[in-house]
Amino acid sequence: MDEAEIDLRGIANLLRRRIRLIALTVVATLGMAILALVAMTPVYTATGLVMVDTSRKNLLEADFAATSSSADNARVDSEVEILRSNAVLLSVIVNENLIDDPEFGVTVGSGAGIGAFLRSLLPGNNTQRVDDPLQQVLTKFSNAVRVQRRGLTYLISASVTSEDPQRAADLANALSAAYIEEQLRSKISTISSSQEIISARLEQTQQLLVASETAFDDFINANIDRMAGQEGFESVRELRNQLTQTIARNQQVTTLAGAVEASLQTRNWSDLVATLQSDAINSLNEQRAALARQLADTDSGSIAAIDLREQLEQLEASMSLQAGSELAALRAELPTLQTQADSLRRELRSGLMDSNLPVDILTQLYALQQSSELVRAQYQTLLARNSDLQVQADLQVADSRIVAPALAPMAPSFPNPRLILLLAGLAGLGLGVGLAFVYEHYLGGFTSEDQVGSVLKVPVLAEIPRQKGLDQTDGHSVADMLVDAPLSIYSEAVRRIRSGIDNAVRRRGTAQEGKGIVIMISSTSPGEGKSTISLSLTRAYALSGKRTILIDADMRKPSLHRHIGLQPGTGLAETLLGTSPEKQMAVRDPKTTAMLLLGSRSSDIPTDQLVMSDDFSRLVDACRSSFDVTIIDTPPIGPVVDGTHVAPYADAILFVTRWSATNQSEAKRAVSRLVEACDYPPVILSILNQQEGFSSRYYNKRYGGYYTA
Repeated sequence: MDEAEIDLRGIANLLRRRIRLIALTVVATLGMAILALVAMTPVYTATGLVMVDTSRKNLLEADFAATSSSADNARVDSEVEILRSNAVLLSVIVNENLIDDPEFGVTVGSGAGIGAFLRSLLPGNNTQRVDDPLQQVLTKFSNAVRVQRRGLTYLISASVTSEDPQRAADLANALSAAYIEEQLRSKISTISSSQEIISARLEQTQQLLVASETAFDDFINANIDRMAGQEGFESVRELRNQLTQTIARNQQVTTLAGAVEASLQTRNWSDLVATLQSDAINSLNEQRAALARQLADTDSGSIAAIDLREQLEQLEASMSLQAGSELAALRAELPTLQTQADSLRRELRSGLMDSNLPVDILTQLYALQQSSELVRAQYQTLLARNSDLQVQADLQVADSRIVAPALAPMAPSFPNPRLILLLAGLAGLGLGVGLAFVYEHYLGGFTSEDQVGSVLKVPVLAEIPRQKGLDQTDGHSVADMLVDAPLSIYSEAVRRIRSGIDNAVRRRGTAQEGKGIVIMISSTSPGEGKSTISLSLTRAYALSGKRTILIDADMRKPSLHRHIGLQPGTGLAETLLGTSPEKQMAVRDPKTTAMLLLGSRSSDIPTDQLVMSDDFSRLVDACRSSFDVTIIDTPPIGPVVDGTHVAPYADAILFVTRWSATNQSEAKRAVSRLVEACDYPPVILSILNQQEGFSSRYYNKRYGGYYTA
């Protein structure tokens, strides 16, 4: 429970520390979303509903055939695919003239040329192909069309997206109408194709029928002599003569009707009279001729001529009417003659089959009769089916209908500003939190003891809280709290460091027998509080009764003298160089009994030579022999190499990291350099210094009685 509470508190502190990064990320994401919204062209989507009736429709039948549900589902799904097919889309493109449409039409510009150039660079593309304009329009329009089935219903939604709301509605309705028109055209086309096949077969069957009838008649004519002496043949002969006369009369009437019709169309009255040989027509023609002669002798502009022309027109109309009546009578006679011929033919065949004919003749007659009957039955079946298909083609209705025409939408379908801004805000918040965690744990500094330990792979002794509001001018230091506020959280943390170092040295046994221990204070970069920790730890050891000396070995940039308000004339660098006239190198700490070997100013020469010298080695040995604890404040490992030369002298190395400032990768490399600098695995300990947001409330709540500040 406590660990979960600490984790939640740590997450809350992390978010609070990186609130600026999170806020900037959210603002940047919202800004990009707003810019995208401004740049986007709003589009509108109009939707129409089409109802699919899966029952088979035939207006010639009273009841429609029912279908199964599985077949219905397959049918509706098929109609969805047909509705979004290229055939329907192309029909809309042609009907709505989308090729010249500013939105869906063909656009010719530099982009097309660049695209063609890039395609020409592809391997295997040796020819430059110019895109079909119709294909371009089809691609654009198909991208704007969305067709889908509404659940498991018989409804299909047809949607079109356009920059103009009214245009979107018009195109959606045009799409539905084109689909229904294509459906009706397909049904009619299917029936017409069937009718064409049957018509072709009907013509062949008609020829076969004529051939079978001719073959029967030819057989009778060829065998008339053999059949003449047979019993009952006289009645057959009489039937045959009647049939011949009927057929001849049928042909005569057909020819006469054709001639009359031709004469009427050309208004050739002389041929009409000669063809019909009708007394009534002849009388009317004589009257017409008399009027024509009288009209020819009359002045064309006179009233008498006008009256004569009217009488002539009336007379010709009477002749046409009379001729039409007689033509109708001739045509009415044809079915009767055909019926008589069919009846005589049946009687003739029946009579022949009943007569005592030779077996071979009778067999052949029977075969011819059966063949003729079969062909006649096929002909009648095909003729009836052809007539039905003609009627069905004229009575076809669509299986689908528009139940809800598309209306112009009031609001754009895309972009949705509210949704986009909401998603952008959530995405920015998530991205900001993610960046905060990445920066905190990978790119940024350390923020917890566990993080320091997991990254550096060394024990972490303590977290040192940042002390705010303290006077840190020359002569004043945070390290003064060890003396001025010994029961403060800061002082307790320093004492925890001291205890941790003692325990680590004791367990490892790195201290030389009979001599003091040497502690090296190091860090990755400047400004991480290394010198303050050095002075604080020195005072902690001195206050515990240990003989302690602090050596400011940061000869590149010495700073300990400012913490105690002293400015020595010479420092460690001058002492090692042998240029110091003073014999007393160390000074006493004004707050404790500790001794301080300070630096004075920045060195003008490479200081690594000084820490590598025998004089520095003898100095460390002398301090180890004279003091219980020798603390060496070294330069940062990152910019200066001096610390790697001091590391072999140390019994323990305290590595200082600054909260949320020390780069994790650089700190890891610095620790690796310290390990490589030693001949044996060193005792390296670490602390997290200047922790912001230190849980003082938590400590004051639970351990407030143990601290004074």
